[in-house]
Amino acid sequence: MDKPRVQRLRTRHLEPFATDSDGGKLPRGVLSLRRGLRLLELLGEGGWSLADLARQLDVNKAIALRLLDELRNAAYVYRDDTSATYYLTYKLSNLGLRKLSQTRVLDQTNGVLRELANETGELVRLAVVEPDQRLTWVLAFTGARRSLHIDPNYRLTIGYNTLATGKAWLAQLPIDQVWPIFIREGLEPLTPHTKTDRTAIDADLWLCHERGFASSNEENELGVRAIAAPISIAKLSGERCCVGVVSVAAPTSRMTQLGLEAHPPLLKATVARLDEIWPMDDKLQSIPRVYKTTH
Repeated sequence: MDKPRVQRLRTRHLEPFATDSDGGKLPRGVLSLRRGLRLLELLGEGGWSLADLARQLDVNKAIALRLLDELRNAAYVYRDDTSATYYLTYKLSNLGLRKLSQTRVLDQTNGVLRELANETGELVRLAVVEPDQRLTWVLAFTGARRSLHIDPNYRLTIGYNTLATGKAWLAQLPIDQVWPIFIREGLEPLTPHTKTDRTAIDADLWLCHERGFASSNEENELGVRAIAAPISIAKLSGERCCVGVVSVAAPTSRMTQLGLEAHPPLLKATVARLDEIWPMDDKLQSIPRVYKTTH
């Protein structure tokens, strides 16, 4: 087996489909748009049949087919007639690459992150901070000397209370902005080790802030440990802000928690290099400053 099985059923690591916050019906156009976006997320996991997609959206096949036909007409989706299975085209990834190209993130970070992956031999990932206070995965590299790797795409969303990446970012924010994000995103317990108690989470974030890196010990996925550190750069105003997070993850079968935490000096050296070369962007001015005092 080439990769350890560290993921749950694929449908469980996507955001739940929902109506509006009041639990009522969304306007027809908005509901169709949300369903279409949900289809793209599902298809990002691989091929699906019409029946399975309809089941995931909780709609009849006719509605799912209309949505799929629109996505096919827009060239985001294609249908394999032999297996009657729907897949994403490369158009969506093309949009993502164009976005990354505009920000020059790929140009500036590729070599640095690949070097970290090769030195640690583990999975290295980069998440960037969006102006609306969210994290998004953009890059992943696996160490060249390992034959077994963690799947870099095992989760679409970033658990802010479960992943080292989420903790590393939140530990940099002003304290009054942290819990509104938790309330917005939720505190779903993903494993028996997930922290959902406010006192425990606050203590964890304080430790992250003090050490300069965060850790996750099977809190997001059983069988996976990780550490992460923030990329902090200076705004034009002189204040510092967190623009991204770099993480190193490893299977527990190969890496003890003590062993994984031997990597922080190398991880911190990597983010320090990225601090110096990160591309400046006008949107950085809307990203909150780095937290100055203890949580």
